[in-house]
Amino acid sequence: MKFKSLLFIILFLIVHVTFSQSEVKKDSTSNSKIEEKEKTENPKEYIRKETIGGKLDFSKLYVGYGAKNAQHKAYLYSVATWTYAVKNLGIKSKKDIIKLWEEIYKRKMKKDEKKAIELGLKSE
Repeated sequence: MKFKSLLFIILFLIVHVTFSQSEVKKDSTSNSKIEEKEKTENPKEYIRKETIGGKLDFSKLYVGYGAKNAQHKAYLYSVATWTYAVKNLGIKSKKDIIKLWEEIYKRKMKKDEKKAIELGLKSE
């Protein structure tokens, strides 16, 4: 009798875990569909929303260690990576990308940041 009870509990837990995961997958799928729709319908708004602290925030991806110069280079590489992602979302003009970046960060771009933009536009 104890064996049957134990077997029933184990089967119940397996079924419960399996169906719980399928509900999570359905929910995450619907969220990704909403995100895809947002990307295609209004890419500039999506970029504004995701650049600081979102999926397009590459500033922590390339953390520079050591000298200040190395950290600055890592920052510029993150700007180039952001530019590449923005280009893939449909904004291909250097002027539009710079204007969008300046709107998001509320300051003018420096020369080296503009060079990083050029690098991001060239990379394939």
